[in-house]
Amino acid sequence: MLHPRRSYLWWLLACLVAFFYAAESQGVSASPPAQLAIIIDDLGYNLPLGQRTLNLPGAITVAVLPFTPHGAELATYAHRQGKEVMLHAPMSNHHQYPLGRGGLRTGMERDEFLSVLRQNLAAIPYVRGVNNHMGSQLTEQAEPMGWLMAELKQRQLYFVDSRTSAKTQALNQAQAIGLPSRRRDVFLDDKRDQTLIYQQLLLALEKAQQQGKAIAIGHPYPEPLKVLEQLP
Repeated sequence: MLHPRRSYLWWLLACLVAFFYAAESQGVSASPPAQLAIIIDDLGYNLPLGQRTLNLPGAITVAVLPFTPHGAELATYAHRQGKEVMLHAPMSNHHQYPLGRGGLRTGMERDEFLSVLRQNLAAIPYVRGVNNHMGSQLTEQAEPMGWLMAELKQRQLYFVDSRTSAKTQALNQAQAIGLPSRRRDVFLDDKRDQTLIYQQLLLALEKAQQQGKAIAIGHPYPEPLKVLEQLP
């Protein structure tokens, strides 16, 4: 049984989602039209949780890590399920967390940077866009972000800034060359607690209503998946 507070949050969330869906199906929109995109990051290592993610209702977008045991397989399955696929590009961070193969690192020369990026893109089929995995350090650097955006524009891809640093230069560099790009508005599961995830999803819906569009990012953990599986 849900806690009373959680039950209320779920009821409110269901009402908001139902309103957006009903407005869209009837050709009626709020002013401005409310659109919420949900991206699930970090696919590739865990096959059962990855498959569970891809079976979520609605147009969930998935961001797949390169050179992971199940990355290419899950990207192919996502495409068959009608889900949009992104490359979740590992980037250097201030905490020195390991990046694994395919890491875009601070201090790389342009040719090495682009070579690694191109290998990452080739490793994941059906990619339509890119967002950063970690990257609190690299996204603060304008020059490599410029190299990234130029390559994506040439390939007619888009970029979503996960915004792991308040000093990020990624969106500035994308916008400077006219690359389709947006930033993350809400992280759903910084804390893996279902009540808090409900609250974050409500916040994302509110931002979508206020701004016209919003992007929420989550991860293939059991807690956010359970919340998203209950969407109407």
